Amino acid sequence: ERDRYGLVLLDEYQDTSHAQRVLLTSLFGNGHPVTAVGDPCQSIYGWRGASAGNLRSFPTDFPDADGSPAEQVDLTVSFRNRSRILTVANHLSRDLRRSGVPVKDLRPGPQRQGSGEVVIALHEHADAEAEWVADQVARLVAPTEGAARYSPREVAVLARRRTQFERIEAALRDRGLPVEVSGIGGLLATPEVLDVVATLQVLADPTAGDAVVRLLTGARWRLGPADLAALGRRAAALARRDRDMPDRVDGADAEPDPDPDEVDERSLVDALDDPGSAAAYSPEGHRRLLLLRAELRALRARADQPLTDLAADVMDTLRLPVEVGARPGAQASAARGHLDRFLDTAAEFSETEEEPTLRAFLAYLVAAKEREHGLDAGRVGVPGDAVQLLTVHGAKGLEWPVVVVPGLCEGIFPGEPQNSTSWVRNPRLLPFPLRGDIADLPSLDLDGCADQLAVRDALVALGADCKERDLLEERRLIYVAVTRARDVLLASGYWWDHTKKPRQPSRFLLEMREVSERLGLGSPHNWADPPVEGADNPLDAGPRTASWPLDPLTPQRRRDLSAAAALVREPGEPAALGQPETGADERSARWSRDVGLLLVELARAADEGPRTVVLPGHLSVSQLVALRRDPAELARQIRRPMPAAPAPLARRGTAFHAWLEERYAGTRLLDLDELPGAADENAAPDEELTLLRERFLASSWAPRTPVEVEVPFHAVVEGVVLRGRIDAVFADEAAGYDVVDWKTGRRPTGRDAAAATVQLAAYRLAWAALAGVPVERVRAAFHYVRDDLTVRPADLMDVADLAALVRTVPLVHTVPLQEVPP
Repeated sequence: ERDRYGLVLLDEYQDTSHAQRVLLTSLFGNGHPVTAVGDPCQSIYGWRGASAGNLRSFPTDFPDADGSPAEQVDLTVSFRNRSRILTVANHLSRDLRRSGVPVKDLRPGPQRQGSGEVVIALHEHADAEAEWVADQVARLVAPTEGAARYSPREVAVLARRRTQFERIEAALRDRGLPVEVSGIGGLLATPEVLDVVATLQVLADPTAGDAVVRLLTGARWRLGPADLAALGRRAAALARRDRDMPDRVDGADAEPDPDPDEVDERSLVDALDDPGSAAAYSPEGHRRLLLLRAELRALRARADQPLTDLAADVMDTLRLPVEVGARPGAQASAARGHLDRFLDTAAEFSETEEEPTLRAFLAYLVAAKEREHGLDAGRVGVPGDAVQLLTVHGAKGLEWPVVVVPGLCEGIFPGEPQNSTSWVRNPRLLPFPLRGDIADLPSLDLDGCADQLAVRDALVALGADCKERDLLEERRLIYVAVTRARDVLLASGYWWDHTKKPRQPSRFLLEMREVSERLGLGSPHNWADPPVEGADNPLDAGPRTASWPLDPLTPQRRRDLSAAAALVREPGEPAALGQPETGADERSARWSRDVGLLLVELARAADEGPRTVVLPGHLSVSQLVALRRDPAELARQIRRPMPAAPAPLARRGTAFHAWLEERYAGTRLLDLDELPGAADENAAPDEELTLLRERFLASSWAPRTPVEVEVPFHAVVEGVVLRGRIDAVFADEAAGYDVVDWKTGRRPTGRDAAAATVQLAAYRLAWAALAGVPVERVRAAFHYVRDDLTVRPADLMDVADLAALVRTVPLVHTVPLQEVPP
């Protein structure tokens, strides 16, 4: 690595962890030319192990070639922020600059002196704050008089909590302003992905009643409370029936309200599959239940397909690609970014897990949500001109001319962590004394504690230090939020949201007010008086109303879309008319619908023209073969992994492998898709096992014993990681080694045969590296078992040839989608 990179630049170094520090110093320490850029005041990822102390240790971790500590250069000129915004930012970060890594105040660059606008406010309640934010944004981007100072896309609202978005988004939309909400809760909180996950849960878990409720009450099915209650009664009735109790389901009033334990025992999934008498539901509710049941049954029939294919199947069944593409202002080619990212996640899970089952994948998603703060969301095309709503963490590294920071209340911003950050109270945390960055963490000093009272005091002191550390983390976060603004900073808080007692203004808001008034930066735009003692919450006055089921469309838009849908429906198609598919017609209707969707996609692809596809950082050997055979097809598959055609061929090497494994006792166990011959095209069916065994025993390989079987490897070519697994390696005293790939299918011809040699070339080079022998001492061959034919291609690619092949990828990034065959 040191030879590959003559110079190393480490950006955002304050966000690195101790483990990353150790890795980087091991690779590039001891005098290698390294430069790190970082701001300790912006170290906002301490919750995931980042340590701003890495900046302090950088001079000794990465010394100059003569062993002397590296030089530190202070970058104190900001070319982004105007002077008034910088003044507020410097004031908020005073405590940060006094602790940890010492850094100087920022000063404005040329033409930034004495400029900028800082507006602060304190409101009576959260609704009033949302209205004020919307008014201020409208004043800047859509004034009633005069020209707009900024476009909507030049405005960002940075919230500490995602729950703040709803009010502010509604207020902005009420004023006719376009809004784009970015990265709410990461990938697993986006509506379209939530629907996919809920459907997968229903397919995998018969007790996933909460997932059924999400689907039934969502925007598509919109089941009402009365029908949902009837389904709950049906679930309880099925549970009683299983315990040999009378099944009273024939009348609408025959079933009592369910006991919660009974519903949990049977759950709503089975009730949906067997909803009982139509009389128990409204006619429209029963129709929708049957439609959803038909979709889920069809998906269960196809649930044995690979994980990525199943996820794509669910998306198409739910018509999510069409739905996200129809969002106002969305671009069809970019709107499915979250769906594509979810498919990438499923593909990565399938490639890295030994048993990539649906249940295992769902468990992985739960762990990612609970322990890793979700997964990174995909990149969704943003409307050309819209106000951005996102969290402060999501705004790191970005900037806007106008930034709004709402919710500056104690308990919100600064907030409190959901779980204790003290390792003595949170068992999920690694004890601080065991961490490599212990010098930057609060310490528990038990030396000299003579009794339990002294130990308790030491624990209290540790807790206080951890809270102080949490507050510094929040202070870094407000510093990041403020410094995202170039020209205008709007900051506000409030007294009341839906709490029993009023909140207090954030210390950060009070500090902004103090420095603004002291230095003449401006007076508060509005500052509500504190509520009187015992005052009622104004937001809780009067009843709250809501409609259920929620219709995402306005009544007029619902009527317009219904009329438009009626115009395009073709008579005689049950699926188009919204009728449940039953009997033999279900399969025919599903095929017809699938063909129609493919034709629509083909026409859309022809209209959109070429599209750029980014090469992933890793490729399997089979993908490398595909690159040699058809680069455009590989790019299409990377862009959107599609379900493979139903192919029992992918399993037909299983029986032969089981026999071969028994013959080669002690070999490693594999997943089904990794078995020798499992991925062969035209592989032999299982009933030919007897013939395959006879042919193999008669071959020249039968008397020989391999030195290794099923050898996994990783190799880096032109910065791309190649992964593969070698079937068998035999020692040959004369030639060195024979690397063999068993094939149970027919020998390819033409372009396919030429492309297949890439597989052997990769295996040959990988084994040479693993064995530490010259590549000339390694031969490679395909052995076609059924034909008892060993093929040793001549002139296999070397490292330079493979590198050249990988380098051709940019030439095929542009994929002519119009060439997709019908």
